[in-house]
Amino acid sequence: MLFGHNNTERAQCLIEKYKEQEEKRYYFPLLYSALGHDPTPEHIRFISREADNMIFNKDAFFVASLMHSYSNEAPDCDPKIWEKHCEYESGYHALLICGSAHPNGYFREKCLKLLAGHRKTLSYILIRMNDWVPAVRRTAWEVLLVTLRKVSVSEIIYSMPYVEYVRRGRRVQRDECFSMETLDHMLMQIVSANKESVLHYRLPLRKLCYKLFILHPCSSNSELMLCFISREKDGEQRLALVRSYLKNEEYTVTDGFIERAMQDSYWRVRLEAYEYRMKHSGMWDGIEKLLFSPYYPIRQFAAYYLEKNGFDCVRFCRENLPDTLLALSDKGASENIPFVRPYLETRPVQALTALVRLDAKDSRELVWECINSDDTKLAKTAYRLAQTQIHFTCNELLPRIKEESDPVIQWRLIRLLRDNDNSELMPVLIRMVRDYPHIMSDIIELIKKMCGYSRSGYHGIFVTQKQHKDIEEALRYANNYIPLDLNNYIILHMRDR
Repeated sequence: MLFGHNNTERAQCLIEKYKEQEEKRYYFPLLYSALGHDPTPEHIRFISREADNMIFNKDAFFVASLMHSYSNEAPDCDPKIWEKHCEYESGYHALLICGSAHPNGYFREKCLKLLAGHRKTLSYILIRMNDWVPAVRRTAWEVLLVTLRKVSVSEIIYSMPYVEYVRRGRRVQRDECFSMETLDHMLMQIVSANKESVLHYRLPLRKLCYKLFILHPCSSNSELMLCFISREKDGEQRLALVRSYLKNEEYTVTDGFIERAMQDSYWRVRLEAYEYRMKHSGMWDGIEKLLFSPYYPIRQFAAYYLEKNGFDCVRFCRENLPDTLLALSDKGASENIPFVRPYLETRPVQALTALVRLDAKDSRELVWECINSDDTKLAKTAYRLAQTQIHFTCNELLPRIKEESDPVIQWRLIRLLRDNDNSELMPVLIRMVRDYPHIMSDIIELIKKMCGYSRSGYHGIFVTQKQHKDIEEALRYANNYIPLDLNNYIILHMRDR
């Protein structure tokens, strides 16, 4: 024995105490300390099993947090001896992983060296790249270079969030031996050789893989970038790739690539291609057809360059109705209203949007009518227009809310109340908690947002004396319906103006 009989007894005592705990996670650092008190092989096996169970399916940040409360005193032992006493390789790795997050820098460095080249340890090595001890960072970099050559592609891709953590780390950038560019190029080679498998991972992981090539454009990666662009399903990420490809002179932009981008399913990619073509080739035949687009930025782009070249957009729109209803409303002229109104029956969504944007006299009545429409798309459009273009007062909305039987439409109308003054609206919503129990939880969440509940900092609810009394009466009316903590929050934060 290394430390005598008393040390072994202490290790046994720590293990027994650990077994008694219900919340074992909080006591785990002390259990780990038993490794420094001459544990028996049976003790080591038990601690390794517990460590393995504790960190299974957890990330490196969890392990760092788990070991944070551990004493800074390092176990007076060689971690290598644990291997022959552990039942499974995973148990030994779990002990080393926990040791790599140990508060003592010397012990972290010992455990890191033993993790070199082992599977399922990459993320724990990467997190040490931003360690506060320079010697540990240098060791982590050496171990990382060895491990990257031995672990699977899958593990590397799943560890990409930790690569991003290293990229943003300030401590690691101070080390002369470290090179983020070297690490990026190693990862780029791995991703390039396994591009097919990369495309099957979740979007957040794909984004981090693509970021390597966006940060380091190179003509040799042109085909790979084209592959990513053609195979990527997420529109926003495809947009980022297309922008990078068009922006960097390292890549050759062909007419065929621009044509494909102009036909992309995502409108923002199409707009990017239109702008590139306009910048490099000027106007093209058929650009006026962009006025048919349902997307305002595309219509605006087309109208700007067409009018700059003397094209009469208004006349074109009038001649090509109803496909140009939205483009016609972009001009905002009231004389266009008679051209739009006949299409309320055949193209209700576009016509309603156009009439509201053109500020037709009956647009408020039309929106009221369409919010209750059986056409789901039309009802949603009317609701969005009511949110963004038209202000309805409490006096207009409250009778309609009471009459409405459809809970979906009722909730939409309640949300439209948010455009009114918060202090006047607060008692109305509080009473609704009791009056509309089927949507009570939604109304409570709306009240919380309005009064700044559960936000950091000070948030006073400023009201007049009359409003103060009205809110107190509403709280009494909704007693046992509104949560007690929210009730108390409102009372405590009300301030008279």
